[in-house]
Amino acid sequence: MTKFKLWISDIDGTLMNYDSSYTPEMAELIKKINKSNTKLVLATGRMFMGANYVAQKFDIKNPVVCYQGAVVRTKDKILWQSLIENELGKEIIEYLRKKKIHTHIYTNDILYVEDDNKEIMRQYCEGRGTTYTYVKSFDEVEMNGFAKILAVIEDKITMQEVKQELSEKYKGVLTIVQSSPIYLEINNKNASKGNALKFLKEYWNLDDDEVIASGDQDNDVDMILEAGVGICVGQNSKELYNASKYHCKSVNSNELVDIIESLALCE
Repeated sequence: MTKFKLWISDIDGTLMNYDSSYTPEMAELIKKINKSNTKLVLATGRMFMGANYVAQKFDIKNPVVCYQGAVVRTKDKILWQSLIENELGKEIIEYLRKKKIHTHIYTNDILYVEDDNKEIMRQYCEGRGTTYTYVKSFDEVEMNGFAKILAVIEDKITMQEVKQELSEKYKGVLTIVQSSPIYLEINNKNASKGNALKFLKEYWNLDDDEVIASGDQDNDVDMILEAGVGICVGQNSKELYNASKYHCKSVNSNELVDIIESLALCE
């Protein structure tokens, strides 16, 4: 019997392409994992709606880690969460407004935008089981803490400038990570995939060496470091690559399938 009891994995760029397509081999692997003694947990920047959409697609019954690690939950129950307080969230919103950056806010499990850019929202929601609500101003929204705030920045220079400015200003207060070439994720300082994994290890009484973690971006690094075995998919993050034991060329190479089969499905 395999020693690995948990495989925790990022979704986009790892299990699936960013357009939500995936290989037949990956679908078959997840079927096998579901029947094994190894739990598969999805860990994603997606909101719960989008994470649960993938869990249902693959018949995964375990809790999901969503909002970049800010929330661990089942369909009916929040097991752990770490939110941005309202006033701090409003401060970030105003900063991004002044920069004229397209912004998503997530509160009460709803995605709100005040810039209804149809193309950006189509790319974000299409194929992900996700919907959004347009408001003329975020000031209209009844806020109950923010699971996360997402800045959509297509210009590479602007992305680096905003990432650096926010990281310096809110060091020790917020977690600022890039989850794709155009998405900058802003969370409570304690909200991360790594901290979510810490919670799950305690929840299920698991040791580090009983956990496999896989991802493809900077936001997966601390999760990889919390696991006994880390797997980097693609070459989007030098830090993630260096932190991982195994490396896959791309999400479509099926190398991740082969590695998981050899580690978690071997008898």
